[in-house]
Amino acid sequence: MQKGKFMNNKQKASLRISLLPVVILIGVILGVGYFLLKGEINFPKSDDTLTIQRIEGFPTVIYTDKVIEKQRRVIKNNQELTEFLNLIDETGLLTIKEQINFDKDMVLAVSTETNDETEHKLKIKKVYEDKKEKRLLVEVEETNPEDECQVEMDKNIAVDMVIVSKTDWEIKFERITKAIQCDEEQEQEIDQSTESESRITN
Repeated sequence: MQKGKFMNNKQKASLRISLLPVVILIGVILGVGYFLLKGEINFPKSDDTLTIQRIEGFPTVIYTDKVIEKQRRVIKNNQELTEFLNLIDETGLLTIKEQINFDKDMVLAVSTETNDETEHKLKIKKVYEDKKEKRLLVEVEETNPEDECQVEMDKNIAVDMVIVSKTDWEIKFERITKAIQCDEEQEQEIDQSTESESRITN
């Protein structure tokens, strides 16, 4: 009787040992599966993450006889937004469809000076975060026709605007100029120059 009991205990111990690798294997599979799933989940971003949104209809070109200097603005309320739009286009035709929550966001607005001829373009290309210096660098790309390009004499202003998360960091605009090679009917970067300006948002 004791021998049978001993054999039964031995069989149970053997069974536990044989099941151990299976348990470990299942644990490994579950662990790997967890990490794989975790990598695929889009976790919500923290409130301090910079978000950027293009405004519908921009960049654009406004044809006007009004003479202005180039603009680099950080717009923090509806009044400043209205003032900028009216500066570019006094007719009131230049509007934006988006409802901007200025409690959370602000608008970066740029324009060229008044151009005498067509084919000028302007676009906010990139916005870089410098967390160490607490600064945003806004890269503004300006495209101009070469002297030999056939253009029409028609005064205009190129303008662009984007919505970004509200911040009290320094805002620095950097202009990158490009030239259009009209004879090849393609846009190529001929000469690149930068112009830096600082704006403080606080």
